[in-house]
Amino acid sequence: MRILLIDDDETLIDILTRTLQEKSYAVDVATDGEQGWVYGSTYNYDLIILDWSLPKLDGISLCQRFRASGHDTPIILLTSRDGSQNKIRGLNAGADDYISKPFDVDELTARIRALLRRLNCDFLPVLSWGDLQLDPCSYQVIYQGQVLLLAAKEYRLLELFLRHAQEVLSIEDIIESLWSSMEYPSNATVRSHIRHLRKKLCLAGLPKDIIITVRGQGYCLKPLSQNEHINDNSQITSNPPEPQLDKHAQHLAALTSIWEKHHPKRQQQLAQLQQAITSLKTGSLEVSDRISAIVTAHSLAGNLGQFGLHQGSRLAKDIEQSLQNDPSQEQWQTLNLKLTELSQEISKERDITPQINQTILANSPLLLIVSDNSQLNSQLTQAATHQGIKTEITASPELAKTWLQKQQDNHQKLPQTVIVNLSFADSQNALRQESLELISELKLFVPSIPVIVIGDRDNFQDRLLVARHGGSFYLSQPVNPKQIITLSLQAIQCSSLGKKIMVVDDDIELLQVLPTLLEPWKFQLTTLDDPRQFWDVLQAVTPDLLILDIEMPHLSGIELCKVLRTHPYWRKLPVLFLSIYSDLTISNQVFASGANDLVNKPIIPQQLASRIINHLND
Repeated sequence: MRILLIDDDETLIDILTRTLQEKSYAVDVATDGEQGWVYGSTYNYDLIILDWSLPKLDGISLCQRFRASGHDTPIILLTSRDGSQNKIRGLNAGADDYISKPFDVDELTARIRALLRRLNCDFLPVLSWGDLQLDPCSYQVIYQGQVLLLAAKEYRLLELFLRHAQEVLSIEDIIESLWSSMEYPSNATVRSHIRHLRKKLCLAGLPKDIIITVRGQGYCLKPLSQNEHINDNSQITSNPPEPQLDKHAQHLAALTSIWEKHHPKRQQQLAQLQQAITSLKTGSLEVSDRISAIVTAHSLAGNLGQFGLHQGSRLAKDIEQSLQNDPSQEQWQTLNLKLTELSQEISKERDITPQINQTILANSPLLLIVSDNSQLNSQLTQAATHQGIKTEITASPELAKTWLQKQQDNHQKLPQTVIVNLSFADSQNALRQESLELISELKLFVPSIPVIVIGDRDNFQDRLLVARHGGSFYLSQPVNPKQIITLSLQAIQCSSLGKKIMVVDDDIELLQVLPTLLEPWKFQLTTLDDPRQFWDVLQAVTPDLLILDIEMPHLSGIELCKVLRTHPYWRKLPVLFLSIYSDLTISNQVFASGANDLVNKPIIPQQLASRIINHLND
């Protein structure tokens, strides 16, 4: 997939191009609005990431130009400007999503995937060809339980064929999809990548002709026969893969390198701000110089936050805000004090590896492993670390309960998912009962913690027992540790934590009490009592789920839902209705409008939260 990044901040460009290329995207970079227009109107892109503050043509104007010219490429707007009004302005200009600086790069890539899924109904979360599976969320290719090690171009090539399984792709199509506009691969280069991909797939046990050459036209994926089952593992090589740095170490090393690389630029930016403040003191600050200083402070605010220097980021934002308000000559001293403090924050953090490490760790998922199998624990920990997941190991369910209680008492982070290694062979095993009790308790946490059970056998009764106690997944031995961690990541992504819920209801009392009722589930709740403001607030909030009342003044919830379903972006948004009626006619009208669910008032918090989570995970 091909992305256009339009930003003039060299540090952020370094961070994003590295991250996106690691995720197997081809990235073009434009450093001003006019150049962005040339790229965006000349080449085809799957998505555009656009900064608000740009030289020559600002991001809002560029976004409007794209939309006015009929370009429907998804656009994510980046900016240090937060607040609903700025979000509304950005989304009204035609942006599909909005993210404030500083941001977590993993959140950005998740939003990219979510945006592409929502805008393209055929954008499948997992792509497959028989037993071959490619997961865009974990960037893994698995065939019959084995992870295939592919180079970045090979991965993207396979993904392209899987996404266009019914099409013949010419070499020109492949180049346009997988290479940036600054790369000029020859036809022989493309053929070489296809040859290497075929070889690796064949070594994994797949047929030699999985990618077919269509003479004179290009290449396509071999149609999969229902009766075809490939199971030739004799060709799998036993050569061990080359050792790789885990995801955390890679991220830390890359960010530290980028911080050091751009140290001279930060000093230059501080000097520019100092010059502007000095000019303000003498009354000679020109409008153009003030605007340049605003852009510089804006850039610093975003960058420092990305590296975990939050105090420096706040100071830069304060300076930016003060300059935007056209400060008087007498205010120079206040600005100078803030700049001095900002300079000290940056200079004392010359080596910010600990801060970057702390930021990465704070955002890392936490996995609890309940198992006395040291070999399995070691394999799971290694696979989790490689994916940037922190682990905690307890040898028994009782020790797990003690650790969980300690985390709660000290207000420490709880695990987002738990793996329980469970033996069913001995029906009198007391440890089995303790494990099942632990699973039941984890289900009662608010929000509940998903549990992956690894059993020593596979039969229906065992699965039923785990399901009755609240287990989320059941895997039977032998298991692939990497697959288990991939499943853990998927469970974490389905968590309710931080999911945005928008509620539209004219009952003021309900809107006031609802955030308190749902607070334990850690949703981000936005409430609105006037349906006439619905569209603007919807686009500013970009919720993950919408809750509507049926009867409201001016516009009914049913009318709002019908409008929602006419829009290509919002037609997939889960919609849940609240109603005091249990009338069948009303129910039919609700579901005919495109609703996903109907909950009767009065609201029972546990029931409403469960219904919300179920639809978020559909």
